[in-house]
Amino acid sequence: MNPKKILILDYSTSRVETSAIKRWLPAGAQVVSLFIDTKESFPDNLMESNFTHIIHSGSELSITKRAPFTEEAIAFIQEARDKGIWQMGICYGHQLLCLAIVGKDAVRKAPAGFEVGWKKVTFTNKAKQILGVRDTEVVWQHHFDEVVELPKSSELLATNTHTKIQAYINYEEHLFGSQFHPEFDRESGNHIYLRDRELLESYDYDVEKIVEGGPSLEMGKIFLDFFLG
Repeated sequence: MNPKKILILDYSTSRVETSAIKRWLPAGAQVVSLFIDTKESFPDNLMESNFTHIIHSGSELSITKRAPFTEEAIAFIQEARDKGIWQMGICYGHQLLCLAIVGKDAVRKAPAGFEVGWKKVTFTNKAKQILGVRDTEVVWQHHFDEVVELPKSSELLATNTHTKIQAYINYEEHLFGSQFHPEFDRESGNHIYLRDRELLESYDYDVEKIVEGGPSLEMGKIFLDFFLG
């Protein structure tokens, strides 16, 4: 069996995403991770490395504002799509995939505002079938932006009252995305909430109450195992 060759593109300004994602990856996988903050972050020969899977991480950045690397990321995503490489997007990465494939009207500031905390999402029958999740699960949320239009032939996997598109899959385009963060477990997720206490409290969130919670399942294992499988 050929080993998986996985590329992690880490867009987080605090550089917390790579370690959170890596903990769920199989021991035998070849993993390359790059921190993306400038257009030079994308080496010219990156696609020549023959990755089998690409993971686009979350970020503190807003998808509604062009980053120094946005055009390079869009071009890379489109090239990977054209080559049939499976790509997974998490929060910002999920939004970036849809921006690249659908266009600027696919993303926006969420009208419902800041969604943060251990929140419930409802999974579709399709998600229950392929992921083995229940009707409702608790996941890690921390976002201001959202996707409102998916690439053609996409299938919705999860939703809630704050953001309709919480997860999806597209077999034709080889895309898998989630608005929430499956990679954070209770310890790492609550660490970020405590780190961002000032921000959360400025939006009237009770941080001490938030960190009493945690995920209902090991979402990192479920989502990464499925993606790589």
